[in-house]
Parts: sequence; structure tokens; C-alpha cells
Amino acid sequence: MLGSTAGALSIGAQPTIAADSALDCGVWYDGEITDSIDGDTFDVKVYSNSTTYNVRCLGIDTPEKSGNTRYEKTEEWEFIESITHLENWGNKASQFAKDELPVGTKCQVKLDCQSEEIDQYDRLLAKIRYDRDANGTMDTVWNELALKKGYARVYAASMSNTDEYLGHQESARANGNGVWGGADGSASEWRNNDVAQTFHPHTSSIKTTNGQVADSRVPVWTEPEAVQENTGSGTIDYSSGNIPIVGVDETNNLAYFGGVPINESWESDSDALEHFVFVTNLIDYLNNSTDPSGPVLVDGGHHTFNQDNAISGEDVAYYQRYLEGVGIELHSINSYGDSTGYSLSEARALIASSSPDAWTSSEINEVNTFISNGGAVILMGSGSESASERATLDDLAAGVGTDLRLNYDDVRDDTNNVGNRKLLKTANLNTTDFSLWSAYGSSSGGGTDESVIEFGTVNQYPHSTLNDEYVDVTNTGSADQDMTGWTLGNADGDTYSLPDNFTLTAGGTVRVHTGSGTDTTTDGDLYWGASMFQWDNDSDTASLYDDTGTLVRDVSWSLEDVIIPAIDAANEWVDFKNVSADSVDMTGWIVEDEAGNTYTFPSGFNLASDNTVRLHSGSGSDTTTDLYWGRSSSVWNNDGDTTYLYDANGNLVQKRTYPAPYSVSVTDMSLDGSTLNDEWVDVKNDGSSLLDMSGFTLEDSAGYTYSFPDSFTLSTGDTVRVHTGSGTDTITDLYWGRGSGVWNNDGDTAYVYDDNEVLAEKQASSNLGSSCGSKICVGQISEDGSTLNDEWVEFDNTGSSDQDMTDWSVEDSAGHHYDFPNNYTLTSGGTVRLHTGSGTDSSTDGDLYWSSGSAIWNNSGDTVYLYDSSGNLHTEKSY
Repeated sequence: MLGSTAGALSIGAQPTIAADSALDCGVWYDGEITDSIDGDTFDVKVYSNSTTYNVRCLGIDTPEKSGNTRYEKTEEWEFIESITHLENWGNKASQFAKDELPVGTKCQVKLDCQSEEIDQYDRLLAKIRYDRDANGTMDTVWNELALKKGYARVYAASMSNTDEYLGHQESARANGNGVWGGADGSASEWRNNDVAQTFHPHTSSIKTTNGQVADSRVPVWTEPEAVQENTGSGTIDYSSGNIPIVGVDETNNLAYFGGVPINESWESDSDALEHFVFVTNLIDYLNNSTDPSGPVLVDGGHHTFNQDNAISGEDVAYYQRYLEGVGIELHSINSYGDSTGYSLSEARALIASSSPDAWTSSEINEVNTFISNGGAVILMGSGSESASERATLDDLAAGVGTDLRLNYDDVRDDTNNVGNRKLLKTANLNTTDFSLWSAYGSSSGGGTDESVIEFGTVNQYPHSTLNDEYVDVTNTGSADQDMTGWTLGNADGDTYSLPDNFTLTAGGTVRVHTGSGTDTTTDGDLYWGASMFQWDNDSDTASLYDDTGTLVRDVSWSLEDVIIPAIDAANEWVDFKNVSADSVDMTGWIVEDEAGNTYTFPSGFNLASDNTVRLHSGSGSDTTTDLYWGRSSSVWNNDGDTTYLYDANGNLVQKRTYPAPYSVSVTDMSLDGSTLNDEWVDVKNDGSSLLDMSGFTLEDSAGYTYSFPDSFTLSTGDTVRVHTGSGTDTITDLYWGRGSGVWNNDGDTAYVYDDNEVLAEKQASSNLGSSCGSKICVGQISEDGSTLNDEWVEFDNTGSSDQDMTDWSVEDSAGHHYDFPNNYTLTSGGTVRLHTGSGTDSSTDGDLYWSSGSAIWNNSGDTVYLYDSSGNLHTEKSY
């Protein structure tokens, strides 16, 4: 249940909010909708200052629509694991928004006095209300309506009534409204392994009010190589022994961590470690009940949102997903003792972190009551937060009666870390005094026989063939494993079933290729048989399940989104651009060319969001915009080369080859269809190998952008049609998911950009022939080729039946004449390319040859005339 009967309490002191928007918080401003972007983003013109704001609806998040699913994080959605389900409801939410708030709708916007005004993308954070019932009163708040209808989840950032919004979400989920129809309250087990190592970022050590904390109260110490830095007069010295980074007070059902290991900011650094299991076992250990129940609540009422070294309920998506896999829910709590949202009285644990706002005495009383009723409290501090923010957590500790405190230090380890000495890992666990080291729910720490099945190499990077993408699975045990009924899956929910009677021998490895081939019966090679790449290059999870559906092993990867937008071999430089939302620490990243020359980014170099740095081959003084390799000779081959970019862990983040190793073309466009899906653009792979189009985009002249799906591939010579409306993606048809038209009926230009934002193709509709009004249309024209056969004209049969082209003819403005061969057929939907030079004619579609000894089509402009078998002009096209 939600809520409690205690008197309402306010959250901590209000922060000082920067008035970036020129609007006052708490005031409803009149305006109107000027554009509907998706379910949670609108453009709104505010009348009082005649300013149009890009408004991100405060307190809610709708699923990403088609084309944007690479930005979706399924772990944020309670008990929903299907990206396809979320994409479907993202499209529905966008359409519902357009239907409810079409352009021109009168509305009002209001800022919340507990929230920021402008987010990192320069969007106004606000609530929107409007007159939904046409009764003359603007009494429908869109943010709340979207939650109640099930089109959105709560975005649990800093807002005055977050808990009220959580109540709306819980009701929608309980009723199965909208997107919540796909949440049945259960999730597959995920990363629930025995504890070998734990993770501790930016940690301080733990002390007591009387000095060192006793070993019997410490479940986790650092490794011996760790040191205390930034100490002061009040620092308790641990130089003569292990450094405690977690302390326990069993009398008060409380544990104090020196860092925040469950913050999702550290997911890619720590996903191979078992701190989630440790934290969860510790919660149940501290809870007084022999069978703890209820959710884990994370405090968000003290402005802890979106900080690397503190947490709100919005910052722990991966820990939430772990808990769901072992049958526990996680929620945010922003106010204490009132009747909204989730209550401490129903929780098994409260997790609180360092915060800008102090806890009030009434709030501390609520926590004390919770402890006296048996609830567990986990405090998570940091060595990197300000002194005042650390003090608020120590004040809470004092208020609930524990003697544990954060020490005055930063703990660092040059040896035992995950790529940064501030991000510690440790296997120094207290197995004498604590039994917290088995997988959650397991009575023994030995695991099962299946625990010896592990992932080896995951080769998810872009490849020329499907079988070059693979996952290795290894049996590290001493007995063979029958894998009949086992499945391998990705984060999108795509699964591969291992063959019946397949055996992975002791010490053996099987390589599961994405494409097709002949399976072996033991070890060796298996083939998924997929027609598209299955593993997302940038972010994905490979999960292996046994024949009962139990998760045996998983491995995740997540790479920073840094691209290579420009290379100038002649002037010897390469540009790197951060297209992610956050700053990227590129310390230790490596650049390499095909010859193996390497450059390492300097220590402490950070590339801000949307910023670019240029790496010069020569010497100079490094800045935030220019770095210098220090070479005395050139690096980049003028005739062609490849730039590889690796992160500090050696993962390939991006590469770019020049000249471009692909060739794509826009071959046809339909600008004005009777439905949105009759409006489309055809994109063709003209290259000689399979093309991975992950990260490619399609744009119109107005800047509307469609992103090709992750791992979408286009075989050589194949064409994919991108429809404007909604539908189910296939290898031949993709769907933009728009609620309105994109392409201008009077003419438009299609732009295709690759995954480095490099223009790969630009084609004007005037050069294409899908809307000529005749059955046979003049399509694409190449009037200036290096050979006569590189000069050509295409003809498209847009009709529903084949066309016998016997006695049909083509002419240019100068009167040069060509007759189609006898019995030549242009099939329905087919295309023929008429080359100026000589060659062997096709009998249907394909290629025909004029056999002219000189060029026909004038480079400066010409007209293509097509005549039917009676000599009548069928169609013409000028350029």
C-alpha cells in the first residue's frame, strides 16, 4: 500500500534556483503549444514575454519512440524488459500528446520551486495544464494525465510533489494501464552471483565518534595497497592496518558506506563486480525481521538527484533492475510522514546519501520510528562531496543514535581499481564475522554446477559479415554440461535457443555466431541464423539462461558516445566529438592508425558534452580544444587510413575509415501519400559488403531526423524503405513513428549521415522519379561519369503490372534516340538503368546499354523524354 497516517512533513530547505528562464516558480503562465515533439516534450510560446520554450515535462518520462530507442534504458521501467514494448508505447505516447495538445492549443506552464528551471539540454522544466473538457477551466495537468493513463513513469528528480506522482504511477501500474500492461511484477534474475569483489567509488573510510571502528563491525576493507589522502586534524589514521570502507551498527539496524556503489553513473566501470548482492544481503541482515518484506526506498527529498556521489531514486536504475530479479521493488521517497507516495512503514530499508539539504527533526523522528520497528538504514557518503553535504549525512547518523561517521579523508588505490584510482574494488571481505557473500536467496556460497559456465570474448563491433559478430561461452568446470533448452539473449529481448543435445565439454568453448552456418554438436561453433546483427556496439547485455529459464551468467558493456566527425590527412589532424549528454573523462584513451601508431590522451582530459577536440600530429601546447601528438613525422596516410579510438579499458569506442568504405544512395522518394506510411524514402547499399547502419541518420531539409535502429544492417545491393508513420521494422521496411508528414510535397532533399555525422548521401526529390504521374517514371540521372557507362538514366515502373517496353524509346534535348530491345520487360516496382556505353542487356529490369560512342547527357542540363510504343510522349524529366 501507499502512504501512512502520520502528520505531513515538509522536505528540507529550499535551494536557491537560478532564474535562467526569466519565469517565476509557482506561477501559471498563459501560452500555447507550437510543437509536439514526443510524449514529454513540447514547444510552448509564453505570452507574457513572447518567448518560445522547449519544455521538458517535469516529473515524468515517456518511453522513447521509434528512431530514438538507443537512448532508452529499460532498467528504469519497473518489471519491463522488452525494448519493443517500450518503443510501441513511446509511439503511442507521442501520438496521444499530439492528439491532446495539437499545435495551437491554449495552455499554461508552471515551474516547480523545488526543481531546477533549465536542464542540461536547455529545456524548460515545467508542468503544463490545459482545458481538456472545454469547460473554460485549465484544470488538466498533462504531466499527471500521462501518468494516470499509463503513458509515462515518474521521473523521480527534485520536485515538490514527486510522491504524489508516484501514487499516480502505482495506481496505473496496478490497473495495467498503458505501458504497465507489460509489467507483471516479475523479472528474470540478473547478476545475482556469489560475492567475490565489491565496488567503492570516491570513498572515505569509516570511523566512530570514539576513533577506529572495530574489525568485527567492518564487512569490507580496502586492499592493502590503498592509502588515505586529503587528511586533516580530525582524521582517524588507519595506516597500520586495513582501511574500513563500510561500517555496521547492528543495534541501530544501520550500515555506513564511505561511497555510493549503486549510483548508475558507475555502471560501465563496475558491472562485473558483486556490490549489488552485498548491499542487498546487508539490508536483510540489518532488518530485524526473519523474513524481510517491502520495497527498498531511496531518499530523493534533499536535492540529491543527478550527482555522481549521491543518489535519488532516479539514479539507481541498474540496482533497481537487480532487485527486481530477486523479487524486491525499489522506489523513491521524497517526503516523510504524509499520505502520498511510499511510506517507511511499508519498507524493508531506507537508503540515504550526502545531500545539500539538511534533514529536519521531524524527518529524523520518522527514521527513528522506522528503525525501532525493525527497518534497515543504509547511509552512503562520499569523499568527493562538499564538507557541508557530508555533514548533513553525519547529522542524520547522529540523529538516529549511531556512533558511525565518515572519516576526514579520501581513500585511493593505484592497484585495485576499475581504471581510476578513485574507483576502488576490493576482495578484502570479512568472512569471519559476516555471512553476506552468497548470491541473494542462496543458503550456501558455492553456487550451482552451472556457475562454471562463463562468457569469454564478446565481439560486438561492426563487421563486414554476420558471422564475424559472436559471443564465446566457456565451461570452466570439470564436468560436461548438456545445454539443451538453454537460451542466449540480448537487451532487446531477442533470443537464440541452443540446439537439442548440444554439449559444452569441461574446459570447452563454443562460439555463437550471429549469422548462419553448420552447428557442431560439442564445443566449436553455433549459428544464431539471424538476418541482422544482434549485439549493439555501444551498449548491450548478453544473458545466458538454463533450461528452467534461470539466469546463469550475463555480461554488459556500455561505451561513451564519442565520434570522429572529421579527418584531414593532408593537414594531419583528427577531430573527436562528445555527442553524449555528459562530460567524458578521456584519461588513458588511445588513438591508433592502421600502421599501429598510438597516441594516449593526457591524464585529467575531459571532453564536455557536445564539444570537439582536435588532435594534431605535431607539437604544441595542449588545450581543451587542441591536443598535440608530438610526432616528428606524419601519421595519417593521404591515400587512405583508419582512425581507431579506444577507451581506457581497451574497448573500441569508434572508428572511421577514409575514403569511406561504404556507398549508400537515396534511390526513390514518395512525398505525398494518402497515409503516413505511403510517404517514404528508399535507401540503398551500393557497396560491396554488408553495411552496419547503427548510428546512421536520415534528415529532411527542415532538420527532422530519423535514427536507424541499433544493429540494423543492409546487405550489398539491398534497399530499405523508411516510412514516415508507424509499424514493425523489418530488413526491408523501417518506420519513423511520426504523427505528421516529414517530406515537403512541393519538393525536398534527403540527407543520410553516417555514425560519425559525416554526410554519406544527399539527394533532391527533383532527381528522383516516384511521383511523376505516369506508370513509367524517369528516376535518378547520372549525367557526368568518368566512363560512358558511368553516365546513365534510370526508369522506374511505379505501376501494379509489368510493362512490355518493345518499341518504347528515349531521347535527349539534342535528338539522340534510343529504342528499347524487343520483348524487354520492366516489372512492377522494377528499375532499369540505361547506360550510355556498351554492355550486355538484361531481359527484365537490371541494365541496358545505349552503345553510344560519345556522351549523351549534357552536364549543364538536359531533358529525358520517354515515348511509348505508339510514339506518344509518356513522361519527361529535366535537370
